[in-house]
Formats: sequence, structure tokens, C-alpha cells
Amino acid sequence: MIMQREGGIMKLCIYQFIIFLLESIIKSSTPLLCTIMTNYRPSLESSLHATGNFESSILLQSECHCGKVVMDISLPREYSSDESVKVWNCHCCSCRKYHTAAYVSNLQIPKDWVSISNQGMIGKYISSCSSKYNNVNKVIERWYCTECSSKLLSVYTTNASGIESAQEQSNDYLINLGPINSDTIPQTQSHLWKQQLKQIENNLHSSEEPSCSCRWAGVLPSNTEMSYSARRKMQMSTATMWSGSCECGACKYEITLTRLTQLQHCYCNLCRKLSGSPYSTWLPVDKRQFRWNQPNSVTLVRTTPFGQRHICKKCRGVMTIVYDEQPNLIWPEMGSLLSRVCHICCRNLPPWIELPEDGTEKLPDAC
Repeated sequence: MIMQREGGIMKLCIYQFIIFLLESIIKSSTPLLCTIMTNYRPSLESSLHATGNFESSILLQSECHCGKVVMDISLPREYSSDESVKVWNCHCCSCRKYHTAAYVSNLQIPKDWVSISNQGMIGKYISSCSSKYNNVNKVIERWYCTECSSKLLSVYTTNASGIESAQEQSNDYLINLGPINSDTIPQTQSHLWKQQLKQIENNLHSSEEPSCSCRWAGVLPSNTEMSYSARRKMQMSTATMWSGSCECGACKYEITLTRLTQLQHCYCNLCRKLSGSPYSTWLPVDKRQFRWNQPNSVTLVRTTPFGQRHICKKCRGVMTIVYDEQPNLIWPEMGSLLSRVCHICCRNLPPWIELPEDGTEKLPDAC
């Protein structure tokens, strides 16, 4: 049974320090102190267990980009051998568009394993999920930070109006793996998640929407005989129209591709927190070849000292990046019409995902 974590890691450290201090005193003290310590240690350990049970649980932490919403997750030690609790990828159209990523990775666990701070900062968007995990095809409630739009978790519900009730809410959370702090994930968990995410049965698609899965997620080998800057100068023989949208459909855009381009899979902490996914994929295009169908549906938010992102006002989908040093370029999320695919910011790769041997470049930073 999991003890609910109340005091956090700081309280655990304080108790551990007290035990260490008392044991140090024993080494140079009288038998009386030894007797005191023998009688006192069980009560200290009992207090430790009451605040988090560090010996019988694994403590993970997830937080949004602005840091105002933090989730403490307690997993039982036996979880590493429990095949009934899994991580899985959802490739359905709704999840892909909401997270504006190739797919989303989820950890499905009971709600009482999770403690969430500052719940007043959480927004909830009602959507759908058609992957039929555990024979489920329900309305889904997606939680995000209202301050920074980071995607945090989802919960199945049968209530399309968004009004919560005990009868309609699932007993589980679907924790988005992207925002989980990699430093809190033990190596054994990372290994387990890697193995589970490789399994076909843990990569879920909708049979009704076979075309919604991102064909570019499998990536293609890059053309090493020509640099990206050289390909950018090459005109395509025929201009190609491509369009995209967020999950709610309020933000729609069109791209007219006239030059060879590339896709970049980015694993940086910011991309993972804002999308809730293992990575985000970006397509650089000329601004004059990009057009919003409904420009009033998006807001431009500064997310770093060197760049801004267009975010849907309704469903909080992160749609583009606009870098200060690239005034003539816009980077919409997701894409097609490949000439180059590379993985970037790989130094921030989370420990629970393994890069495919796909013949593409794997760069430590952005290029």
C-alpha cells in the first residue's frame, strides 16, 4: 500500500539527517545513549513512512514550465514488476492535435498515488480519445497550467459538459510523461518504460482514423550529401499546399512550401513540458508562405528570452515558435513533405525514451 506523500523530499532529508546525527553521537557515547537510540529509531522511521515511505515507494515529480503547478507521484516499489501498470503512447488524432506532437506518452496510475499543488492554476479542456485503451472510448478531460499552458495529465470521463462527478470520473490519472523531471526517475523505471513503449500493444491507434497517425514520426534518413542551408536555397518544381490545426479547430493555418525544408524533433525540457509529450517536432518555413486562417484565435506568448510561441486561446495547443534572431521564419509544430529529419537537444533526452536507430542526425543542441 502506498503512503501518501505529505512532507515532500525536504522533510525526508530532515528526518534522515536526524537519524544520521544520533547514530554519530552513539559511536562516541555511553551505552545509555545506545539504548535511547535503539528505542527512538523506530519512531523516527515511522514518521518517515507517514510522510512518504521512502523505503517502499518511488517518488517522482512533475511540474509545469512556470513552476506553479507541481505533482508529486508515489509509485510502489513492486510497480517495477507489476505488468498491470504500464506506460503507453496514444497516436489518435485528438491526442496528437491537443498535444501538437506526434503522440503523447502516458502513465496510468490511481489518483491517490498523486498529490497536486496549486490546483487553482489548473485549466481543464474537454475533448475525446479514440485509442480504445482497455476498451475505453470516452470523453477525456485534459489538464493544463493556466499560466504557461504546460500539458500535465488527462482523466477519462463520460460527462461531455465537463461537470465532474464521482460516478463519471475515472479512478485513474493519465500522467503525461513529458513534464516529469528526469532527475527524479530511477534507472530501473526508465528501463521499464523503455521496454513497455517499444511494445506494439502499448502504441495505440484508432482503427477509424488510420490516417491520423503521423507518418513523419518514424523519421527518414537525412541527405548527408547536401547541407540544410544549401537545400533551403533550392526551389521545388511545384509549390505544395499544406494545412494544420489545433485540437479544437479554432487555430487553422496554411503553408505554401516552395523550398526544400526539414523537420526537427526537439527533446528540450520546455518542449516536453508545454506539449506533455516525449518531444516536439518543428518545421521551419518562410513567414510569407505561412498564413493563419483565423489570426484572432491565437496569442503570441514569450516563452524564452530568445523566442515566442503562438498558443491557441481555447484549447492551449502550442502551434508555432518564432525566434527573435529569425524574423523571416516561423516554425509550426508537426509537418510533412520531408527532405531532412534530425533529432535536436538530445542532451536533454529523458531517460525513459530510447532514440531509434533511424540513420538520422542526433545533435546535442539546436541547429
